[in-house]
Amino acid sequence: MPVLAVPKERAQDLLRALMASGLVDETRKITKRDREILIPIVGEPRLEITRYGARSEVDSGLPKRPATHDLRKRLDERLQSAGIPHSVAPRHWKRLGDVVVLRIPPEARPYAAKIAEIYGSVLRASTVVEDRSGIHGPMRIPDVRVLWGDGTNTIHIEGGVRYALDVARVMLSPGNIEERIGLANRIRPGAVVADLFAGIGYFTMPIAIRSGPETVYACELNPIAFEYLVQNIRLNRATNVVPLLGDCRAMVPRGVADWVIMGHFDAREYLDVAFAALRGSGTVVYHELCPKEQFPDALTRRLAAAARANWRNVVTMRTWIVKSYAPGILHVAAEVQVAPQGRQRRTETLKKG
Repeated sequence: MPVLAVPKERAQDLLRALMASGLVDETRKITKRDREILIPIVGEPRLEITRYGARSEVDSGLPKRPATHDLRKRLDERLQSAGIPHSVAPRHWKRLGDVVVLRIPPEARPYAAKIAEIYGSVLRASTVVEDRSGIHGPMRIPDVRVLWGDGTNTIHIEGGVRYALDVARVMLSPGNIEERIGLANRIRPGAVVADLFAGIGYFTMPIAIRSGPETVYACELNPIAFEYLVQNIRLNRATNVVPLLGDCRAMVPRGVADWVIMGHFDAREYLDVAFAALRGSGTVVYHELCPKEQFPDALTRRLAAAARANWRNVVTMRTWIVKSYAPGILHVAAEVQVAPQGRQRRTETLKKG
């Protein structure tokens, strides 16, 4: 089994770099030996390990780590030993690269620093942040604060895609992987795609890597998110992506796309832009927040009316629930295939979750 032996004072830096590359063997324990730390890995690291004073060894004697399902037990044991009441401790977490994101209930705030230290050490994270109030505004800016650790830049690996991001400055929702990968699997090779709200490449990167499109026009208004979008294009060697900085109304080319992606809750304000970006016939993938009692009728009426206003007929429409967003509010989506007016229309609804 491959192992990296590193002086303990450099171990944290090397571990962070290895975790960002997805190279740490999570099935075996990181172990101390004299003044060195032994880190089990799953493949040959591409980074220069000598800059950390590390060397490669072969060692099959490192003990196995408990299975992932035992993490909750280990967390509970540590929280209990620290005197943190079970009733106030967070029950869930998100992981983005080597950063763990927690929601801290009001009654747990006196214990926030200790909770973060426990989650960080048990989950082997470099940083733990608190998600204080979600994502805000058209720039999709997160409201987080660092509870433990000192770095919010990371690389999150998901579905074979690497996303570089700063969790304190830009958004990535790891719970929506099925949406991103599922869409990429439906787009055929050679298609032209316009992503109106690309962010750091949430939809753009899986499409560019998995679908084999001719071109993906990726537009983003937030200059910070755009910097990470460009970085992720390079990181994933996605030579078929054209990044566009600015408002999609001004930046997205007209009459070029087979698919238009609208992964923003303000998407209804930009439906005219989406239809203008299509060649003629094509497909629009649309997301919005919708009151539970209005789904799917309000969504289908809105999209059908927008299509008519932009001289299109709906050929097929598929709607589904992505997830519950808030009490009584759903995150919903639709995939609408349209054609120039004069062709037959059909709609269908598919509920998921």
